[in-house]
Amino acid sequence: MSGAQLYSVSNVLLHKEVLRQRLLPHQPALPASTDAHAAVLVCCVITDEPYTVLTRRSMQLSMHAGQISLPGGRVDLCDASLEATALRESHEEIGLEPTGLQILGRLPDVRVLSGTGIAITPVVAWCEQDPSLNHNPYEVDEIIKLPLHLVLDTNNYGTDTLERDGIKREFRFLRYQEHYIWGATARILLSLAELT
Repeated sequence: MSGAQLYSVSNVLLHKEVLRQRLLPHQPALPASTDAHAAVLVCCVITDEPYTVLTRRSMQLSMHAGQISLPGGRVDLCDASLEATALRESHEEIGLEPTGLQILGRLPDVRVLSGTGIAITPVVAWCEQDPSLNHNPYEVDEIIKLPLHLVLDTNNYGTDTLERDGIKREFRFLRYQEHYIWGATARILLSLAELT
């Protein structure tokens, strides 16, 4: 087993091939309905201090302004697959080049409960070098490098409640520095943690 494939992240072993086996496989075609579908990239960047990349969405955006999210967005009909959507959107938002990334698979879809009802497919990638990132100010106010040792420890996730239209819903959240990561983003990160 090579050092390039096995990493210890705060007592959690992160092994590329084991992770690949636990993920859902790549699907070569887009879903039948792309109107209410998006894809995001969960990029495991393996450096001396492994991390994944999040963004703080621009305050100028009409939806989810200022929230913490994974890079990604809605499917475009020119995309060959949801993996292509995640890579295209990540390049547009944070300048992440697809060269050097290895797509390992997918996490289960997450459905956004509020507003759009959009389904989000998380695509997991592996990167063994610190990528050059540059945020698009129209979409992203800040790039956040979230340490994987926080992501992969399920004890770091709290539970909170939100009342909307008279209905109380529980949701999971994760704190990092001044950032409050919740909703679909926290659910996706927790689903990664539960695989390792």
